[in-house]
Amino acid sequence: MKDSNRELALAALIEAIDQESVGEFLEELEPEKGVFEIRFENKVKGYANWFWVVTITQPDKRKPATVSEVNLIAGPDALLAPAWVPWAERLAEFKRQLRAEGKAATDAEADAMIANMALSLSDHVEGQESKQDSDNGGMKPPTKTRVRQRRIKRADDNQGQDPEADTE
Repeated sequence: MKDSNRELALAALIEAIDQESVGEFLEELEPEKGVFEIRFENKVKGYANWFWVVTITQPDKRKPATVSEVNLIAGPDALLAPAWVPWAERLAEFKRQLRAEGKAATDAEADAMIANMALSLSDHVEGQESKQDSDNGGMKPPTKTRVRQRRIKRADDNQGQDPEADTE
């Protein structure tokens, strides 16, 4: 039974990814009845201490097992990205740091300083060449466009007008 699960898991893994990325069999777990997790060593560069997990289900022993998922999972010693911090929190921390260092007395001064930093860090300067290059990019858009307007004639517009009243 375990050998057939391993063979099914390995076949599913090789179908999903290239064979060079799959290493040795590591272990087979049964977290719940009829659910098996088969783990294989990972050989993808840049993913040290990660491993492949193929989840197989077989709720009924009389029916064949089926592959549910193929995942690359981080191990306990895997290198992970740092926790995400929202921009507003990072900006607030930077403003506090500027005030603590005495570079800004208020939030308004910190905002102005940050705006100046952003402008000085930008090395993009639009010159005449970029304007000239934009004109050489093929067909120019039309200089004048016409928009057709649909006019709807309503019967209500003519009601209440008596043609004889105008002649008096």
